[in-house]
Order: sequence, then structure tokens, then C-alpha cells
Amino acid sequence: MKKPFLQLLVIALIGATFLGGVVGCAGSKEAEVADEGPATLSGQRARGGNLSRAGLTPELADLNGDDTPDQWVLRDAQGRLVRVERDLSFNGQVDLWQHYNEAEEVIEEEMDLDLDGRIDMVTFYEKGKVTRRLLTMGFDGSFPIEKFYDSEERLLRVERDEDGDGRPNVWEYYENGEQARIGWDTTGDGQPDTFDQL
Repeated sequence: MKKPFLQLLVIALIGATFLGGVVGCAGSKEAEVADEGPATLSGQRARGGNLSRAGLTPELADLNGDDTPDQWVLRDAQGRLVRVERDLSFNGQVDLWQHYNEAEEVIEEEMDLDLDGRIDMVTFYEKGKVTRRLLTMGFDGSFPIEKFYDSEERLLRVERDEDGDGRPNVWEYYENGEQARIGWDTTGDGQPDTFDQL
């Protein structure tokens, strides 16, 4: 199980930048027939649970040359980019969804890292830069880890819900990419009240 996860993670990290250029590039072709794509996600979705392709035109791409589509670029009736879906593990299931705003800028990216059909990481963007990231550890549909980034995509803060009550109880603060202090909520009010300087 480790190999597919690591393989997908490497593909995702390296491929996110590289594959971004594939949208609408060589290798893409407009669907000649309605393509339903591979099996879709059944777990919790951060993007409102709507993966319907109704009213959207898919452009297909074969990223690994095996004559099977691995990418679906979905456009609305006006030709505006709405969503890109990718099968980065080449197993027949979409494991990366990128959602775009009206200016065709990516605003949210969802990934199924362990290939179990559930979202494990959600990344939010503003003006093309990562601003926030949600992560799950138990792969149960909840996101107990939330990371915040500055305008240069440097990690600022990590909030963790370690007791599963839906509120953070551990805060990690970063300065210049280094962990500077840690805060804990010892009273259960959802606010840090004890700190350690590192």
C-alpha cells in the first residue's frame, strides 16, 4: 500500500506544476462522444459534492500514452474552464480535482492520496498561490489538520484537532519556514492558552 501512496504523492507534487501546462495543450482532444470518465469519488467533498458533468464539455488527454484518457478538462457552454480531473495513478479512477473560478484561476484542488475513493487533502488557492490546506490523518472524511500559508506560500501556522471535537487544540506557529512556538488549548474553549517557545 505504501508504494501507490508514495508514487501518487511524487506524481502529485512534481506533476501539479508540469501537468498544469497540459490543459488545452497537445495530446488533448475534444470528446467525440460523451465521456463519463472513470469511477468518481464517493466520500466527502469539500466542493459541495457536485461532480456532475451535465452541461460541461470534456476535453480528453492521455497523459501516459496508454490510449486511455487520464485527464478530463471540463468547460461550460461558453468555453470557460470549470474543472480539471486527473487520474494521476493511472488506475482508472480520478484522484485529483482542480476547481476554477470565472477568471479560470484554480481556486481549490482536492486529492485522494491513498486511492480509497475519499478526499485526503484539499488545497485552497488565491491568485495562483496556496493559502490553506486541509489534511486528514484517519482517512475518514474529516480534516483535523489545517495549514495556513502567507502570500509567498510559506507555512505560517498549523492547527490540529487531536481530540476529534471539531475544534483545534494544538497550534504550531512558523517564522521563516521554521517552527517558532507551539500553543495548546488546555481549557477546551478552542483557543490556545499555553505556549512553548522553541
